[in-house]
Amino acid sequence: MNTTKETIRIYWQHMWRYPKYVIITLIALPATILLNNFLPPLIVANILNRLSTHNYQAGDVWGSFGTSLILYTVLVIVGSRVGWRIVDNCNWRLESKVQRDMAEQIYNHLLSQSATFHANHFSGSLVSQTNKFLGGYVRLADTTTFQVLPLASGLVFATIILSKRAPVFVAALLTFSVFYILIAFYVTKPVRRSSKIHAENESRQTGYLADSITNVMAIKSFASGAFERESFSNKTQKTAGSLLDVMKKHNHQQSIFGSVISIIMAMSLMLTVMSVVWWSANIATAFLILSYTTSIIAQLFTFSNASLRTYNRALGDAEEMTEILNIQPEVQDPAEPEKLRMHEGEIVFNNVTFTHDGSADALFHNLNLQIKPGQKVGLVGHSGSGKTSLTRILLRFSDIDGGAITIDGQNIASVTQDDLRGVIAYVPQEPLLFHRTIKENIAYGMPNATDEQIYEAARKANADDFIKTLQHGYETLVGERGVKLSGGQRQRIVIARSILKNAPILVLDEATSALDSESELLIQQSLQELMSDRTAIVIAHRLSTIQKMDRILVLEDGVVIEDGSHAELLKQKGIYAQLWSHQSGGFIEE
Repeated sequence: MNTTKETIRIYWQHMWRYPKYVIITLIALPATILLNNFLPPLIVANILNRLSTHNYQAGDVWGSFGTSLILYTVLVIVGSRVGWRIVDNCNWRLESKVQRDMAEQIYNHLLSQSATFHANHFSGSLVSQTNKFLGGYVRLADTTTFQVLPLASGLVFATIILSKRAPVFVAALLTFSVFYILIAFYVTKPVRRSSKIHAENESRQTGYLADSITNVMAIKSFASGAFERESFSNKTQKTAGSLLDVMKKHNHQQSIFGSVISIIMAMSLMLTVMSVVWWSANIATAFLILSYTTSIIAQLFTFSNASLRTYNRALGDAEEMTEILNIQPEVQDPAEPEKLRMHEGEIVFNNVTFTHDGSADALFHNLNLQIKPGQKVGLVGHSGSGKTSLTRILLRFSDIDGGAITIDGQNIASVTQDDLRGVIAYVPQEPLLFHRTIKENIAYGMPNATDEQIYEAARKANADDFIKTLQHGYETLVGERGVKLSGGQRQRIVIARSILKNAPILVLDEATSALDSESELLIQQSLQELMSDRTAIVIAHRLSTIQKMDRILVLEDGVVIEDGSHAELLKQKGIYAQLWSHQSGGFIEE
């Protein structure tokens, strides 16, 4: 994939969603350049020509030049005030809308990516890449609007106005301009490559910073400040070094551009003199040649010095997010999703085969399992046995390789992911909270919930008592990822959220692992009510959490090796009985 072309395509596609602003800009900008930069010098040239040939009424300035002076003043005012205001207005409106649309596109795209994608990407880097992608558009749009288009317009107008007056000069100017632009693109290739490397280093630095801040307490508790400072210093040194490399290459290209500009300036003066001496050009033509050449050369130098530098930096910054936008989500919704028919909660795994990403062997091979509506099932097994993987494929965090998973007879792959997850209340091992109020975090299970419904859910999760002891109660901000709360408090907030969701299927992935014994007792009491009339799948290392389940499945290497109630499995004196007798402090020994 040509990333540069793809980036420009994405930007262009978003711009043309608002053709009105694009078209007005493409019309107003050249017109403004003509009114402001080219017609006024033409009027001045005409006045100079009349002065040099004494073609005016002696002593009557207003009668001889009044019309020209008025026209000159009007053109300058219209061009500088009205024209640029129209261009600015359109540009601001267009940029605001395009940035909004692209931000939403990136946000939706990142949300659609799989859990594996997010596990492999720093959140801080993704934020940095998003900001650089959006900023890259603004820089490209501004540079094109206020630097590149004026240069192109200037070359066109200079050619039209001077083609009959000084055809040799026009040919020379166009030749040198094209030659200069081609050299500029060729010379800036190393700068583009260096800019890309610098952007990657910046993203790594930002990602490392975000990761360190998120885990600052781990750094402090392990007394790793010196190590982390040195590691971050290495990242900043790399970023600074890559920026210096961009600077060196940029300075090298500027020395080349400066030489070419000097040649063009000298050639323009020489051609001006030749036009007067050899081809009898009048003073008006000489003035226009010098005036237009000075303007175009200034724009050419800006193009090579600022425009290409901005292009290279902006496209380099945008490259990483462009590549991400072209990553197809591993788990996708069907093209024509079925209407949801999952209401009772019967779950069936039919000949399911599943392989972890990057693994050579399948974890589940032709797995068959039926969980009846309202049945409570506990999953037991050592780490890596497949407990969490089973819930991941049920929630379609990962897709299976073969077979089918159905809920109430409907294939989970035939409905949208949101519809599927809407009928499953999921409580992960690591309680996930937003940096919002406690009330907002609980209401995430039902955004339109009333205050009383939120309070009732908290009471059922045994969270209401500790929430009321907080200074701001339910309006307390929990901090990033809920750091202001203890592990047990965070877990009870998450369980309250799931209670409020009131889904027919409940999945708890070691949901009580973060709780102390007192908190676990409180939660176990509320879980019985939570699981009432619902299908429940509960993963636990604490066997006491699942001993009252209807069924307990013992998994080993992706295979169900035991299936029965707590009492039945103890009588079998198999793996479960061994785990029960050997558990330490209520936990399965590894």
